[in-house]
Amino acid sequence: MKLKKILSNLILVCLIFLAGCSADTFQDDKISLHNLREGDLMFVVKETSNPITDATQGINGLKIDHVAIFHHTDSADYALEAYGKPVALTPLFTFLNRSKWKDGKPHIAVGRVIVDCDMNTSMKRALSYLGRPYDRFYMPDDKEIYCSELVQKSFVDHHSQPIFSTIPMSFHDKDGKILDAWAQYYAFYHREVPEGEPGTNPGQLSRDKAVKVTYEFQTPSAK
Repeated sequence: MKLKKILSNLILVCLIFLAGCSADTFQDDKISLHNLREGDLMFVVKETSNPITDATQGINGLKIDHVAIFHHTDSADYALEAYGKPVALTPLFTFLNRSKWKDGKPHIAVGRVIVDCDMNTSMKRALSYLGRPYDRFYMPDDKEIYCSELVQKSFVDHHSQPIFSTIPMSFHDKDGKILDAWAQYYAFYHREVPEGEPGTNPGQLSRDKAVKVTYEFQTPSAK
């Protein structure tokens, strides 16, 4: 009887231990390179500032200048993105390798949509933009498309309503002055800076209440 009781207690202890391991180790909200979900947003964090990060604000002050959508197929993992060329599926390895800092590591903040989202429809919409020309002027139309616009136009809830709203475009510094880099860029093409036009940017998406940035492959300094 004593042996049976000891065995019973051991089994109970093991079950409690396994339950604890399951709760701590296998939670779905712990994102890593091995368990990214379809539709997760991958925000590229820069080591140094550039005209995009100077005019926009990323979550926790991070210098975010690009966003891509994680897409999984039976054969490979991809970053679905508009990155200076027509919308394309970039192999995940290539995307991460391109995002490395001087320390040799990719610095990517990963966000997950936490509100009602029809992910199946959203991904179909995102993939429908494959081949769409890149919008180097960030204009509010459907002829071309840029990185965060791809996200904004693609993600919808189960009522087909956009999850992400547009915001006034920002090309200015903290004092409201158009940055010289943007003034010169648009002047070269004989265009007006589209300040205040409806649009979006990667930093703004990272701060959106519909997104939870749950994991960073590396944790860069916000300074």
